[in-house]
Amino acid sequence: MARPSLLRSNLFRTPAPVASGRAGGPASLGLAAGVLALAAGGVAAGLELEKRVVSKRIGRASGRDQKLVPPRSTGPTVHTPDGVDLHTEVDERTTGATPRHGGPLPPDAPTLVLVHGYALSLDCWLFQRERFRGRVREVLYDQRSHGRSGRSDAAHCRVPQLAEDLRQVLAELTDDGPVVLAGHSMGGMTIMHLALSYPELFGPQVKGVALFSTSAGEMADYSPLRVVPGWAFSKVAPLLLAGLNRVPDLVERGRKAGSDLGFAVTRRMAFGSDVPTSYVELVSEMLGETSLEVVADFYPTFAELDEYRAFDVVGRVPCVVVGGTDDMITTIERTDKIIELLPGARAVRVEHCGHLGLMEHHEVFSDALEDLYARVLDRASTKEETP
Repeated sequence: MARPSLLRSNLFRTPAPVASGRAGGPASLGLAAGVLALAAGGVAAGLELEKRVVSKRIGRASGRDQKLVPPRSTGPTVHTPDGVDLHTEVDERTTGATPRHGGPLPPDAPTLVLVHGYALSLDCWLFQRERFRGRVREVLYDQRSHGRSGRSDAAHCRVPQLAEDLRQVLAELTDDGPVVLAGHSMGGMTIMHLALSYPELFGPQVKGVALFSTSAGEMADYSPLRVVPGWAFSKVAPLLLAGLNRVPDLVERGRKAGSDLGFAVTRRMAFGSDVPTSYVELVSEMLGETSLEVVADFYPTFAELDEYRAFDVVGRVPCVVVGGTDDMITTIERTDKIIELLPGARAVRVEHCGHLGLMEHHEVFSDALEDLYARVLDRASTKEETP
């Protein structure tokens, strides 16, 4: 795997275009559905991987093909006012555990709340979760209509509603105690809107914010295909989604039929470097659990996205912003824009890194989160010492 390097300049590499599949067959339908998901803030093509076929044709290096098994824990179900049950998992602190930067954690150390992105589930945080597990109390949940959470009606599949869900999770699982929030892609957008809706939380309760591979707006004219202008893609995408939704059985067969093509597209769209096969498989599994109807339900919210005013609120607390130079979904320009509007934030630009950098270069992203948590603790300690 290419070793990541951290950049501070405004230079970035433009990724090569993705080759399209042969039109007309089930694979092309699956690819079309996946590209639509990407344009809306998702991470890869919606093609289900035939693992045995891919294993034989692509080959796996020794020691790199072990299946990733995300950790599991129990958590209370959060029942939203509109009737959606949110699946949660809570990792409690281990007695006597200390953070990596040394020193015992105070009794009121912040809970780390991890908010995942579009078409994924809480499992995308497996590396960060393992880094902090036992040392810091962690709360994770599946966004509505994702993972093991209940299905939402289309009207509530919007970022403002996701912010309301997060507010309820904080109230019920943290007792409104101190938290550090980390959001990837749509999860970052959720945190931004929380700041707009509940600015009073930032400082008294929200002590730090990590924004990974995300955007605050300007997604309406985005296209994942270089040959298709953003304005044209945004016009065609809803029509294509509507058409695919009329033949759901055909689409699902197409998604499940994908093998090498599905693997290649997922890897190309989600990652910016050569990653272990197991990483691509886990992403494929998460995508496979997200129906095309859910893709369609959330699509409009990204075109409406405008969270730039949130940074006046988010900037009250320590922040870190991390993005990959080869991110094909929330491009590095989106990261640079957030960095510009959060001048006090720690900024990390990761080379050879795609949209799933929190998996691809998980040590870099985990280190950034570790540093943020340490800064939050140091800030709290300094305030306590000040007479």
